[in-house]
Amino acid sequence: MAATGGSQGNPAFSALIWWLVPLIAVSGAIIYVIWVSRFKDKFENETNRSVTSFQSFQRSFDGSRGAHGSVKPIPPASDPLNPEEAG
Repeated sequence: MAATGGSQGNPAFSALIWWLVPLIAVSGAIIYVIWVSRFKDKFENETNRSVTSFQSFQRSFDGSRGAHGSVKPIPPASDPLNPEEAG
């Protein structure tokens, strides 16, 4: 006997699949939410440390800036072709 339909499998197996897929998805979502909520503080602390380090890095450049945030002017170098202007 040849099969005439496209999917003539066991209806119990089909029902099992339709129950297992949503159950696995929901249980996976619940596990993910628990995992994220449990380790959330750890990741936030690492982020805060990273941001603090970056801000410290940015502040290390503040020594080269003037009072208004502009770069301090470099004193003019003496002109080797005109030594009288050196001051």
